[in-house]
Amino acid sequence: MRKRYYAALAGLVVAAAGIGVPAAAAGEQQAESERQACQRSFDRAVWEDMDSYNKRDEARYRAIIHQNMVTVGRKGQLFIGYEANVEPVVDVQFKLPYEWSMPWTVTHTVVEDCKMGFAILDAYYKVPSQNINRHYTISLTLVREHGKWQVIKDTVTDVLP
Repeated sequence: MRKRYYAALAGLVVAAAGIGVPAAAAGEQQAESERQACQRSFDRAVWEDMDSYNKRDEARYRAIIHQNMVTVGRKGQLFIGYEANVEPVVDVQFKLPYEWSMPWTVTHTVVEDCKMGFAILDAYYKVPSQNINRHYTISLTLVREHGKWQVIKDTVTDVLP
């Protein structure tokens, strides 16, 4: 009788262990899949900010900027709030009478709990007709609210030669 009891108990332990491992693995796989999806959506938002800026696409640019955005400019100037950040870009920068571009590369990102993240970019502001080629480090901080990523902070720093 005891042998059957222990055999049955051992069978339950083995069965429970066999069931638990795949369930845990499935949970870890789902968490990793969600983390990767979040990272992709964050990366897409960073791209959206920079691409809309480079293409002077006012509607897209306005949509990616958070209502409470703060920018620290390359000379230390502060721009606080949506209008203070968006209007100079769309009213001045987007309407310059010469061609300019800001090619960029993301060098580092951190995303926390799919709620906030930051990206460090290596960028150049180029105006070939004026022989301008400024090198910047840009730090973008984004928040995710109501399922949408938006830029809440932008810091631009000159990279000295």
